[in-house]
Amino acid sequence: MLARVAAEFYWLGRHVERIEQTARLLRFQLDRLADRPAAELTLGWQAVYRILGQAPVGATATDDDAETVVIPDAYTLAGNLVEERANPDSLLSCWERGRENGQRVRAQLPLPVWTCLNQGYLWIRDSDFSSAWAKAPATLVNEAIDRLRLFAGVVDAAMPRDETWRFLELGRFVERVQHQAVLLASWIEFGADDRAANALSWADLLRVCGAYEVYCRRHSTNVHRKDALGLLTRDPGIPRSLRFSVQHIQELLAAIDPVGARYPLAPPHRMVLRLTAAVEMESPGLSEDAEEGEFFRSLENDGRTLHELTMAAYVTHTSAEGIAP
Repeated sequence: MLARVAAEFYWLGRHVERIEQTARLLRFQLDRLADRPAAELTLGWQAVYRILGQAPVGATATDDDAETVVIPDAYTLAGNLVEERANPDSLLSCWERGRENGQRVRAQLPLPVWTCLNQGYLWIRDSDFSSAWAKAPATLVNEAIDRLRLFAGVVDAAMPRDETWRFLELGRFVERVQHQAVLLASWIEFGADDRAANALSWADLLRVCGAYEVYCRRHSTNVHRKDALGLLTRDPGIPRSLRFSVQHIQELLAAIDPVGARYPLAPPHRMVLRLTAAVEMESPGLSEDAEEGEFFRSLENDGRTLHELTMAAYVTHTSAEGIAP
């Protein structure tokens, strides 16, 4: 497989995953607009932007009248993450870059996959954000998530399990590991502030990750910090848990490079083994101190290193327009 083709599929996977991450956080925040105090909504926007690595957002409101103060701010803040071309991490920008990746490997993409990817981009390009907002703030974001689910289903049904599929999936899960580590670290850091702890509950974190119902079935509707973090760190059956992602990365690398998976391990395989050990054995007993945040920040750094080692081992060039690793 040509290195440039591997790079395009890898970055396609990363861009698609970045779209979903942004959409999930936006849906969480926009669903709260109607019934949360202005101060809580302000903290929520600060958290969303920090998790996404965006420039810090100042205090958007201090007035209790969320209808007249926070809603206009929310429109601007959400629009920046949905349709702002100047923002490289907006839904539109990531979809556009993912489509460009797909265009460059059009010959290797099954027609249904390309059609779904292209239609998703054309839809968001032509969407009227203001009209969608007038119907309901989360309307456009919810449709974006539905289109991503459709894309994932088409990929699963139409793509052969060859190198192209493996590099696309590898990009998705490397992106997911990094994002989930940032998400968990940021939630812990915000939770150290009493005001933010009320605005960003552990139940909210589970909802962002699509794990709230599973938690309720296994534990109770009363969400406890230790159990929530444990579920999102070590549970191999939760699609957005760290262990789930790391396990899939390990399997994908072993299929891409079977020789590198044997001792002495190739650098990417060594790093993913280190990540696996950290998640399974070093993950905190989840105490109340700042060590947890440091633990997840270290996983974020390890995820970046894994990206760099993977690119160095299997790809001879990187996309100049790629998202930051």
